[in-house]
Amino acid sequence: MEIIKKELEKVKECILDGFSEPLTDEQLKNFLIGKSKMVRSVLAVLWLRANGFELTENIYRVLASGEIIHNASLLHDDVIDDAETRRGDKTVARIFNPKISVLAGDYLVSLAVEKLGSVNNQRIINIFNDCIKNMSQSEIKQYFTRGKIQSIEEYIEICVGKTAGLFSAILESVLLLANGNSDLARSFGELFGIYFQIKNDLEEESAKNDKQNGVYTAKDIIGIENTLILSDNYRGKLKEMLNSLSDNEYKRGLEDLIQ
Repeated sequence: MEIIKKELEKVKECILDGFSEPLTDEQLKNFLIGKSKMVRSVLAVLWLRANGFELTENIYRVLASGEIIHNASLLHDDVIDDAETRRGDKTVARIFNPKISVLAGDYLVSLAVEKLGSVNNQRIINIFNDCIKNMSQSEIKQYFTRGKIQSIEEYIEICVGKTAGLFSAILESVLLLANGNSDLARSFGELFGIYFQIKNDLEEESAKNDKQNGVYTAKDIIGIENTLILSDNYRGKLKEMLNSLSDNEYKRGLEDLIQ
């Protein structure tokens, strides 16, 4: 997104600060910053700017940590799902082998933990610790429910744990550092994360992968038409939350992101 291009470039720089390529031909580096849309950082930066906050070095460390944790989870997911491609390229598990993908994901988690530690804020460390724990628990739960159609409430619960939790952890943490309304940011992040997962589950490639792995999503539980209604409801709630913000280009950026 052009209006926050400078900030996103700095997030990338922070991601690579202290990074040591453990694979070959910069495979992991390219995976981290090559084709990633950095949606979590985009959302957080727009929210901060829309509220009139400047980004500090510690905020950039939190954003970088969030992106690194997300990418680590993808390396693990590709092994669990036996995925062949990620972002249009072969997965690390396919280029090397699944064991290397798991180890690379573990390395990224350690890098994120190191960056979070440098922020020197125990509350933020606790927030991310709970987030990572919930992500793991939700992925385990989803694995053991493969081939079983759950209730829509159980589906949303998994969405919160494996996807929305990281959005909310990032937004809550950066607002804590900015001395802003962290409760509102956390709620917005969680709602956006659920909405994001619902939309993702409707995409053709994602739906194909879910079907191959026996994962049932909202469209399987309540049908496509009702899933679209559910998605619209979450979009509506997000737009309502934006009404509290002053009109500026960053708020409009948030509106475009939601739309």
